[in-house]
Amino acid sequence: MYPIAFSLGSLDIYWYGILMAATFVSSFWIARYFARHHGVSLELVENLYYLSAISGLVGSRIGAILPHLDYYLRNPIEIVSRAGMASHGAIIAIMAVGYFYVRKHKLNYWQLADFAAPILSVGHIFIRLGNFLSGELYGPPTDLPWGVEFPDSLGKVHPSQLYEVLASVIILPFAWKWAKSPAYPGYAFLRTLFLHSAVRLFLDFIRQHSQLYGPFVLSQIIALGICIVTLPAILILDRRHKAQ
Repeated sequence: MYPIAFSLGSLDIYWYGILMAATFVSSFWIARYFARHHGVSLELVENLYYLSAISGLVGSRIGAILPHLDYYLRNPIEIVSRAGMASHGAIIAIMAVGYFYVRKHKLNYWQLADFAAPILSVGHIFIRLGNFLSGELYGPPTDLPWGVEFPDSLGKVHPSQLYEVLASVIILPFAWKWAKSPAYPGYAFLRTLFLHSAVRLFLDFIRQHSQLYGPFVLSQIIALGICIVTLPAILILDRRHKAQ
C-alpha cells in the first residue's frame, strides 16, 4: 500500500487526507445541486453544510474513541493524534445538528435529509478507498484470487474496504434517483441509510475487530439499531403514502 500520495519537502500528503477533502468538496456540490433542484435556499443549505462538516468531523472522532474509551482516557493526547474516524458517529452528529438547524429556520428536516442520501454513498466510497490505501480495516486471510497483502497482514486477506466501496457504488445511483424524486420527505435518506447500515452490519464480521459485545462490535450494534428503526419506518411510511 502507498498511504502517502506525494511529499512537499518534509511534508507528506496522505491519500486519506486527499480523499477526505474529496468527500467534503463532492458533498458541497451535491447539497447545492439538490437545493437548486428542489427550490430550497442555497444560503441556508450551504450554512447547514458547513455546520454538518464540522459536527461530522467531531462526531466521527467521538465514534472512533468510544469503543476504546479506557485506552484514550489513559492516553488523551492520542485522541488528537491517532484516534481515527467512525462513519456512524458522523451520521448521528450531523442528524442531531441538522434537527436544531432546520427547526430554527423552519425548514423541512426530512426533505433536507434526502439531499444527504447520495452524500452518504459518495462519502463511503472515498473514505473506504482511503482506508484501503492506508492498509487498515481489512478482513481475514483468504486464498481467493482478489485477496490483497497489506504490509502488516502476514499474507493475503479480504479487501473488505473495497467490498464496501463496491456496495456503495451500487447504492449510489439508487440514492441519487430517490433524492431527485422522493415519494415523500425522508424517502431517499431512510432507504440509503438502511442499505449502508445493513452492509456495515455484515461486513464488520470480516473486518479487523475492536472490542466484542457478544457476537458484535460496537459499530455493528449501532448499524443493527439503525436497521431496526429505519426498516419499519420505511414500511409504515410507504403504506401511508400508498393509502393517500
